[in-house]
Amino acid sequence: MIRALLFDMDGVLADSEPISMTVGAEYFRSLGFDTDSSAFEGNLGAGDRVFFCDTAEALGIRDFSYDDAAAYFRKRYPEVVQGRDIALPGAVDIVRSAQKAGIMTAVASSALSWKVRENIRAIGLSESDFDVIATGDDVRRSKPWKDIYELCLIRLGVDGSDAIVFEDTIAGIESGRSAGCRVVSLMTTIDGEMAGMAGADAVISDLSAIPSFSSPGELEHIISDFSGKGHGTVYGANEIIPMEMKMPHSFIIERAKRVAREAWENAYAPYSAFKVGAAVLSAATGRIYPGCNVENSSYGATICAERNAITTAIAAEGTIGIDLLVVCSDDDPPAPPCAVCLQVIAEFARPDTEIVLCSIKGVERHFTLSELLPNPFIFPTMRH
Repeated sequence: MIRALLFDMDGVLADSEPISMTVGAEYFRSLGFDTDSSAFEGNLGAGDRVFFCDTAEALGIRDFSYDDAAAYFRKRYPEVVQGRDIALPGAVDIVRSAQKAGIMTAVASSALSWKVRENIRAIGLSESDFDVIATGDDVRRSKPWKDIYELCLIRLGVDGSDAIVFEDTIAGIESGRSAGCRVVSLMTTIDGEMAGMAGADAVISDLSAIPSFSSPGELEHIISDFSGKGHGTVYGANEIIPMEMKMPHSFIIERAKRVAREAWENAYAPYSAFKVGAAVLSAATGRIYPGCNVENSSYGATICAERNAITTAIAAEGTIGIDLLVVCSDDDPPAPPCAVCLQVIAEFARPDTEIVLCSIKGVERHFTLSELLPNPFIFPTMRH
């Protein structure tokens, strides 16, 4: 029976990792190192010391002072987070449901105590909403060691088999599993394939995927359902669990158009002089990947922009689902994907996936995949 829910903070309850990376980048720029948030992505979820020290080492910074970085972070982080609602979808609801169902809750974060408590306030909850709060100040070994989850279990007085851990990083998944808990991974930081390889028992987009529940047995049924397959969205021949896009759709389209236009600039088209740029939006991660056409003196070896963008996305994520495709050309009206590209798109897209055709002169046309390719071929054994 489920007696306790153990939550990581950053990337599970709170969308605080972008703020941490922004403040971290500010600090390194103050030292004269021109970097951005991407420098920290591999060091999330393992505590502030790893967050700063490992990043500093990767940047080649000598004589790095963690104490100075921590002091800067301690001062600047509350200023940046103040007044923001950083609660991730479903975060408050699942805590409230647990309270009504008589299930204990705990926060188990590798971050420092002051930051965890700052984030609890910023998501609209109070410390009293949790039975236990364990932080990086309470353990000597951070995730992926099991120490912080074992500490929570001891303080709650429950066995690991009666607890569910909610995590979003590989280190966190390994930590929860090592403590004997079942682990549900969110796709706010890593994708479902990575979570599965790390040992997650179930994968969800975010906590809003867990509907309200009124008893431990009802939650058990929900978690059991997510532990199997068949809860994703069909994208062509694949099943993907899409993440909830936080940005307005119009903003996402504008971003994708910019990416496609930048790719258009880099197109290699010495023979036809017809340049094409493309951008695909990954359903699982919300990331936008560029592609451009690359011609060859042997025309059959030419790669279209659309397929270039798709293969770039697959190289980064593995199997993908396409929520949006933008194609940019200098044709008027804007050129659609060729038949071969449409078939490739259909392998990874829904019939209603939006395809935006735009020209560098500002002409824009919107279609769905089914309008451009009504009857794609899907291999019989892969049909859903």
